[in-house]
Amino acid sequence: MSLPTSGGAIEMIVPPLVGDVHADRPDGRGAQWAIDVPPPVDLSRAQHNVVVLLIDNGLVSAGWRDYLAELLRAVGAGPGNWLLPFALTPNFARIPVVADVDVVDLHTMPAHLREQVFLNHVVHRVCRQISVADPVRVFISYASGDGGEIAREVARHLRLETDVDDFLDAHHIAGGDPFADILDATATGCALLAVNSDSYSSRLWCQREFLSAKRASMPVVVLDAITDRSVRAFPYLGNVPTVRWHSDSRTVLDRLVGVLLTETLRHRYFPLRAAEMCGKHGVALPSLLLVRPPELLTLLDLPRHSARSSSSVDLLYPDPPLGTEESRLLEKLDDSLRAVTPTMLFST
Repeated sequence: MSLPTSGGAIEMIVPPLVGDVHADRPDGRGAQWAIDVPPPVDLSRAQHNVVVLLIDNGLVSAGWRDYLAELLRAVGAGPGNWLLPFALTPNFARIPVVADVDVVDLHTMPAHLREQVFLNHVVHRVCRQISVADPVRVFISYASGDGGEIAREVARHLRLETDVDDFLDAHHIAGGDPFADILDATATGCALLAVNSDSYSSRLWCQREFLSAKRASMPVVVLDAITDRSVRAFPYLGNVPTVRWHSDSRTVLDRLVGVLLTETLRHRYFPLRAAEMCGKHGVALPSLLLVRPPELLTLLDLPRHSARSSSSVDLLYPDPPLGTEESRLLEKLDDSLRAVTPTMLFST
């Protein structure tokens, strides 16, 4: 998978590691593992590389030691490279080249969890390669009356089962701290998870945190935890990914982490991708980039762009395009808006 950026590309390269039986042993005592190795990985093709190494019994048993040693040397030769090894066997420690590298242990996990955990680690590393090297941090916004236990369960999972950081006010704000300033700064500097319980929409602080994150163009995900009813749904909870909550479900928690990381990757990657595509096609980069389709809140940011130009405002957001009814509504509210996706922009 190649993710181009303005200065090259981020590549996730998964070598075709041997994990299946290649041929029967002539003595009939079982199977022998193939010792064929793939061609060397060319890390010079990209500015950043994530090399995903799947360690199974075939890799441990085959003659890959020299190949892996060269691969590790190549990864260490560039500051934009990263080796991300996963263990599918307890024998992974027999590979000397990964002795000093933290290996993600998948073989002890239940089979139904492995794929999502694997994807979460890969997407998180790609997020960190694109921009900030620090782990992604998730601000958990919740109503203490009926969302506190869910928020604490999510925070425990992030802290104990992932390499993603969490921010929960009960744990990260000490007595005497200026909590309003801390909450505002955190909500506009992290991915935000809104635990949408029955009372969430009616809590002013929850509304403030959610709006702050959206207005700051931060990654936002909603965890739908309504159990009975909400008297009035907060109208700005839409236009973001939503995950349905089920208590005591490790599967839901891992999927939730995956959605948060994917949304963070979208926010970090799309502006770089848009700039690169416009450069290649000789098109001026639109004055406003959105990682999500435009909505009513978006219009609050348009006047300052309109004031600088008498022409229509170009707003670029990812495909697919909005439907006809949404587009018409936005046009009625601001007829200077020309909102397009890359497909629309480059087809005209």
